[in-house]
Amino acid sequence: MHLPLAPAARGAAPQAFKLTPVAPIALASALALWALPGQAGISTTGITASNPPATLLGPGDTVAPAATVIIGSGGVGSLQVDDGSFLQLANLSFGNGGAGSGSGLLTGAGSRIELVGNGTGSQAQRLWVGNWGTGVLTVAAGATLDTSTQYSACLVQFHYCDSFVGSAAGDNATLNVTGAGSQVRIGSQLFVGHPGLGIQNLVGYTYGTPGATVTANVSLLAGGELKTDRAQIGTRQWDTSSTGYERSVSNVLISGAGSRWVSVGGETWNSVTGAVFNPGSGISTALDRYAVANIDIRDGGQMRIDGVEGIFSYLNLTTGGGRTDMSLRGAGSSLLFTGDAGVLQVGRTLGSASLEIREGATASGMFYLSIGRDASFGQLLVEGGGSEVSINGTASAAANGTAATGSMDIGRGGGTGVVTVSGGGKILLQTAVARPSGTALNIGRDASSSGTLNISGAGSTVLISAASVLPGGGVGEALNPQMRVGREGSGQLNVLAGGKLLLDGQAVSTPAASRGTSLLIGGVSESANGGKGIALVSGAGSEIRLSGSDRYIGVGHGPQSNGQLTVQDHGEVSSTSITIGRTGGVGVLKLDAGVLTLTGQQTGSNQAGANLSIGNGAGVGVAMIGNGSSVTISNMGSSGASLNLGGTSNFPLGDGSLTLSGASTIQITAAPGMATMTVGRDGTAFARVRGASSLDLGDGSLYVGRLSGSDGTLIVSENSTVNAGWVGVGRNKTAGGSVDGGTGTLVLNTSVLTAPTIIIGTNGFLGGNGTINGTVTNYGIFSPGNSPGTMTINGAYSAAAGSRLIMEVESDGAGGFKTDQLVFGEGSLLDLAALKVEFRFLGATDPNAFKSSGGFDVDTFFRSRGAGGDSDLAHDLFATASFTAQADQYTISSFTFSADGGAVFTANPVPEPGTWALMLGGLLLTASVARRRR
Repeated sequence: MHLPLAPAARGAAPQAFKLTPVAPIALASALALWALPGQAGISTTGITASNPPATLLGPGDTVAPAATVIIGSGGVGSLQVDDGSFLQLANLSFGNGGAGSGSGLLTGAGSRIELVGNGTGSQAQRLWVGNWGTGVLTVAAGATLDTSTQYSACLVQFHYCDSFVGSAAGDNATLNVTGAGSQVRIGSQLFVGHPGLGIQNLVGYTYGTPGATVTANVSLLAGGELKTDRAQIGTRQWDTSSTGYERSVSNVLISGAGSRWVSVGGETWNSVTGAVFNPGSGISTALDRYAVANIDIRDGGQMRIDGVEGIFSYLNLTTGGGRTDMSLRGAGSSLLFTGDAGVLQVGRTLGSASLEIREGATASGMFYLSIGRDASFGQLLVEGGGSEVSINGTASAAANGTAATGSMDIGRGGGTGVVTVSGGGKILLQTAVARPSGTALNIGRDASSSGTLNISGAGSTVLISAASVLPGGGVGEALNPQMRVGREGSGQLNVLAGGKLLLDGQAVSTPAASRGTSLLIGGVSESANGGKGIALVSGAGSEIRLSGSDRYIGVGHGPQSNGQLTVQDHGEVSSTSITIGRTGGVGVLKLDAGVLTLTGQQTGSNQAGANLSIGNGAGVGVAMIGNGSSVTISNMGSSGASLNLGGTSNFPLGDGSLTLSGASTIQITAAPGMATMTVGRDGTAFARVRGASSLDLGDGSLYVGRLSGSDGTLIVSENSTVNAGWVGVGRNKTAGGSVDGGTGTLVLNTSVLTAPTIIIGTNGFLGGNGTINGTVTNYGIFSPGNSPGTMTINGAYSAAAGSRLIMEVESDGAGGFKTDQLVFGEGSLLDLAALKVEFRFLGATDPNAFKSSGGFDVDTFFRSRGAGGDSDLAHDLFATASFTAQADQYTISSFTFSADGGAVFTANPVPEPGTWALMLGGLLLTASVARRRR
C-alpha cells in the first residue's frame, strides 16, 4: 500500500509544470471530438502540464520515459492516443489540483501507452485517474495501457510503482476498458477509491478535501481486460492527515463475454526483510470502515485470480470494516481461481460483505471459502438453476503449511456468516486427491462465531465429496468429507422444500486407515469443547444424505456440545450411524412425520453396524419420534444393527430417552439374531412406545437394563406393538444363555409384546395390561395389570426361585373390587413350583371386606383362556407356591393362603396421622411424668 504523493511532494513544484494555453472546454465536448474524423496519433486539448516542462506529446509516437504528464491540471484537459500510436512516459495523471478535470482516450488496435517511472521522486506512482480532481480514462477497440514493464527499478525500498483510480478525498474517477483485445495491465498494486488527504500545516502540502468522498469507477465492457498484480478496492485511510471522516465509494462493472479482471501476482519489495518477494495475487475490498465497494459481474464477465505456486491467492471482500456488495449474474459470468491456494473470503475482517451468484453464474477453483470471519458479517446467496460455487482447488504445503483440499467456514473468528442456496443453486466441495486434511464445512467454527446455512427448493444442493484415490484404500487414500454445525460456536442448518445436503465419502476406509464421513451437529471431537448446532430438515424431498465409507452423524457430540436435529413433514436423513448426545454432549432428535434411514456397516477401525445411539459416552440424548415417522436401521453384515439408549460398548455410560408415538415405526433388520435394542446398557435410559406405534426387531434381542449398574425403563402403551426374538428385562444374553444385568422395567398398557423368549432378571420388572406372545421366565418381579388390570400370556411361564408375582386389589368405590388377573393362553406350559405371590391392597381397600365378598380366591386372579372362553387353572399348579399380602392402610398379620382353602388373616386399619400424633403425645407426657417422679 503506497501513498500517492501530492503534487508539491513529488519532487517538483506544481509551477514548474508546463501549461499549454488552450481554453478549457467541457468534458462532454472533448469526448465528442474523439469521434470526429482526422483525429489520429497522439493529441491533447485543454490544460495539461508536464515535468520536465515543454514535454511534447505527438502527433506521432512519443517516447519520454522520464516525463510526468498531467491531463487537466487545475482545469479541463484531454489526451487521445489512437491509430496504432505509441506513448511512453514515466507516469500519467488525469484530473489534478482540486479543480482539475482530465480525460483520456486510448483506442485502436496497436495503440499503446507504457508508463515506466522508477517509483520515486517525481516518478512515484505510474498512473492516476483522478488525482484530487475528476479523471476519466477509456481504453478501447484493442488498445493497451501497460504500467508493468521495466519493473526492476521498482523493486527497491521506497520505490512506489502503483496506480490509482481515485486517489484523493473528493475525487471522481473512472477507468473504462471496452472492446475485444483492449487491455490495461497494472504492475504492483491498483488502488481503487483511496480517500487521500494532505493538510498543509500537518504534512507541508495540501491534497484532497477534508471529510469528502472519493468516487471511483472501473468498467470492463464488451471483452475489455484489466490485468493487475494485486488490487485494493476501497482502500484504508493511511494518510496521516486523515480526519477519519473521508469516505470512498468504489464501483466495478465487468460485463459481456470476454470482459475480465485478472490478478496475476508479481514481485515487490519487502520492507521488513529487505528483499524482493512475491506476495501472490489477489484483490481486497472495503479496507476502511468508511469504504463502500460494489462489484457487478454480468452477462458473461469474469474475475480471475491466477495463483502463484507456493503462495496464497485471494479475493477478500471487506478486510477493514467497510461494506462490500458483489454480484455475479447470468450464464457465463464467473469468478475463477486458478493455480495454488485460492482463497475467497466474504467478510474478512470487521464490517460486512455480500456475494450473490445468480441466474447461472459460477464461482470455482478456490480451495478455501469463508463467509463472515474475524468479527465481520458475511452473506452468500447462490440462487437459480446453473448457479454454482465449486470449492475444488487445492493448496500446497508451501502455501498453507500443510497440503490441503477444499474447505468452507460459515462464521469464524467471532464473525457471523449466512449462506443461502435456493432455486436450484449448488455449492460443491469436491476433491479427488490425497491430502492430510479432507474436504470440510464448518458452520460456527470458533467460539463466539455464528453461522447459518439455508438450502431451499427443489434442485438446491450442497455436496461435499471425496473420490477414492487408492482402489483398496490405505494411508495414502484421500480423507472423506466432514461437516460441523456449531463446531465451537453457534451453527444453524436448514434444509427446506426439497433442498439437499449430500456428504459423499468414496475414499475407501480400512482398519489401518479409517476414512470417516461425518456430520456433527453441535460439537467438534471427542476431546475438544464443542458449540451449539441446530439442524432442520423439512418438506418432501428435503434430505440430508451421507453416502460412501463410514458414515456418521453426531448430534451433541463432545464435551459441552449441544445439538438438535429436527426432521419433519416428510423430510429424510440417511447415514450408517447416528448418535444423539455423546461424550459429555447433549443431543436432541425430533422426527415429526420424518424419515430416518440407517444402513450398512463401517469398514474402518470401528466396524460398527447401522445404529441409532441415544445418550452414550457420558452424554445425554433425547429422541422424540412421532406423527407417523419412520426409522429404519438395517445391516446384513457381521456387526448387525442396533438401537442403543444409555451407553454402547465403545462409548459406555450416558443418559438416553426415546419417545415413539403417533403410529410411528422403528424397524431394525439384520442377519439372523444380529438386531438389537438396548434400553440402558450400562447407563440410564427411558423409552416409551405409544399411540399405536410399533417397534420391530425381527428375531433380534431387546434389552431393558442390560448390564450391571444400568437402569432402563420401557413403557409400551395405547395399542402399540413390540416384536423381538429375545427380550431381557434386567437380563443380558450370553453365548450359553443369560445372566443378570442391571435394573430393568418393562410395562405394557393395552399393547402387545411378541417374542419367543422373555426373561425377567433378578432386578427386572415386567407388568401392565396387555398381551405377551412368548415364553416368560421370571427371576425378578412380574406384575400383571396396571392398578389393577389384566395381562395375557400366550406362551409358557416359569417362576424361578426368588421371583415374585404381584397381584393387586382395589375397591371400585361402589362396594365391589377390581383385581389384577393373569390369563394364560390355551396350552401354555406353566412352571409355578417356585411361585411366590404377593397380594397388594391399594389405597383404602379393606382386605376384610374383600375376603367377605368371596373374591379372595385363586381363580379370581388366575385364568386360562381357550377357544371356548376362560376357565380355572388346575389348583395343583399352586401346590408349592407361597403367598403373602400387604395393604396401604391396613396391617395384615397371620396370613395364609392356599388354592383350595383361600385366605386366612387378620387385618387392622393403620391409625390416621392425627391418631398417631395423639398417641405420641401421650407417650411423651407419660415419660415426662415418670422423669419428674424420679
